[in-house]
Amino acid sequence: MSTEDVWRDMRTLMFDVADPHGAVVAATGVSFFRCKLLRRLQAGPMSAGALAELLGSDPAYVSITLRDLEARGFLVRTQDPEDRRRRFVELTDEGRHIAACADRALATPPESFSALSDDDLASLGRIVATLLE
Repeated sequence: MSTEDVWRDMRTLMFDVADPHGAVVAATGVSFFRCKLLRRLQAGPMSAGALAELLGSDPAYVSITLRDLEARGFLVRTQDPEDRRRRFVELTDEGRHIAACADRALATPPESFSALSDDDLASLGRIVATLLE
């Protein structure tokens, strides 16, 4: 089996079998991108510009998305105490709840993982850790 074959199978496992995007949407009823944005705000308030940079996304699109999430009651905008011209976005309790639901959905492995032995899981864990180095 070639490197490309293994990579293709890993992508199939991650994006087709596990389907993290679909799992997040099913768990939250909110789009994956919106959940990604909410999840990033779990670390604390930040400016829209900093959030766009962190996400590697277009600032105008992030701004539109923030307005939608604010209208849904998932976040609020507050004034920066050090610079009154700048505003921060911050999760509400409902926003924290949605972000936590998304985290749980993303943390749930595919059902096929339950068929792996403890030794196989340990080997897979070592392989993945090596690839992430």
